[in-house]
Amino acid sequence: MCGIFGYWDRKRRALPDAALDGMARSLAHRGPDGLEHWRHGAVGLGQAMLRTTPEAAQEMLPLVQGELVLTADARIDNRDELIRRLGLTDRPAGQLADSALILAAYEKWGTACPEYLVGDFAFALWDGHRRTLFCARDHLGVRPFYYHCSPTFFACASEIKALLALP
Repeated sequence: MCGIFGYWDRKRRALPDAALDGMARSLAHRGPDGLEHWRHGAVGLGQAMLRTTPEAAQEMLPLVQGELVLTADARIDNRDELIRRLGLTDRPAGQLADSALILAAYEKWGTACPEYLVGDFAFALWDGHRRTLFCARDHLGVRPFYYHCSPTFFACASEIKALLALP
């Protein structure tokens, strides 16, 4: 399984370098296929990539699409149904990564999107339009997702040690 991590300073202070860097180092063992992160102002999302499906071969995470940024550890099982419902039939299904399906589902159904996802997943999605961080995990809790929420910041990760790595 991949490792995901995220940090949002709720007071809108610039994100300290040590916050994401420490989280990334603590999850490096989950990412033999790459360790990337995205940072903008008070928000940062990251990914320790482990490609396990053919669709993930070309996937780059965090996925940035305009004002939406997604990091995900996911295996979506109802791909064909989602592709049809989301109107993504103009390209081969094998070229659509699970993260692209999750992002398209969010664009169509908003925070109700997990209701349409079948499989196991955990994700964090920054919506720059709404200035909100939306997180979800599969209904059975197969993919791990730990978080800390305080009046000053929100942090999440696939492993608790990433939260403990925060300064």
